[in-house]
Amino acid sequence: MSYMARLVWCVLAAVPALSGPAQAQETFPNKPVRMIVTAAAGGITDIMARLIQEPVGRGLGQPMIIENKPGAGGIIATDYVAKSAPDGYTLVIVNVGNVAISPWITKSLPYDSLNDLVGVAAVAEVPSIVAINDKLPVKTLKEFIEYAKANPGKINYGSAGNGTIPHLAGEVLSHLTGIKMVHVPYKGMAPASIDLAAGRVQLGLMGIGSAKGQIAAGQVRVLAVAAPVRLSALPDVPTFDQAGVSGYDVTNWFGVMAPKGTPHDAVQTVNTHINRALEDPQVVQKLAASGILPMRESVEQFQKRVNADYAKWRDVVRSAGVKIQ
Repeated sequence: MSYMARLVWCVLAAVPALSGPAQAQETFPNKPVRMIVTAAAGGITDIMARLIQEPVGRGLGQPMIIENKPGAGGIIATDYVAKSAPDGYTLVIVNVGNVAISPWITKSLPYDSLNDLVGVAAVAEVPSIVAINDKLPVKTLKEFIEYAKANPGKINYGSAGNGTIPHLAGEVLSHLTGIKMVHVPYKGMAPASIDLAAGRVQLGLMGIGSAKGQIAAGQVRVLAVAAPVRLSALPDVPTFDQAGVSGYDVTNWFGVMAPKGTPHDAVQTVNTHINRALEDPQVVQKLAASGILPMRESVEQFQKRVNADYAKWRDVVRSAGVKIQ
């Protein structure tokens, strides 16, 4: 073999060795992906994360690891991810309150929803319900409003924390109906629902899944749902309009976000497998049983939703008179 032939052979033999590590580094994912949950285990955010955990991990070819970081109405977990490495391996499942409401009611929010985070995928919409402790002497939403007006400041309502949808939903209800209630924040709706069933708070505005057990046990009674039509999971419960209260427009969605600067290919890969998971009949069935409607949006559609709701909830917060905390 000539010198030139040997030289060419050596160069070609070295190419795989040189390119192999680079290709391996570019492959996503090549290790487990962490999904940070903004609330305690057992709440609706945690339930949704765990419903998609297995099918998304299966699609990615790597385990999806759930980590709960509750506290401060989801701010702790959201800030943690906003400051994480933008490599696609640390994600957070948020609700609309974490990214579109907290900026308008939190004095020193440690992250910027639009500049520190990027939308990955929408997961689900959760119509809110108005749930009361079963021992409260009312049967309908109108009766509850009358009772609350006759007992100003004596109704305590639990939420998943300051700045969450259940918190703002109570503020909107108070503003709309003229009742006065006391807000009691918890680290997630799971502990709030427990206290609602025990009578330590009298009201909760939440998704069905957060109080499903208490509803089934007869400890909690649902007066209305914030949806245009009745939910299949609660066919006997009227909508707000049917219950005689118009103008209550509080909706919640949950979605996955990543640190700003995360490679688009990684974002798109996760989006694809979340959307596929939301087509899984078992996942859809389990969501429907808890009154949850799956969402399937592109990366661009979800980011557009985040941007629009960021402006929308600014106006809602101001019109409801919610104070900065």
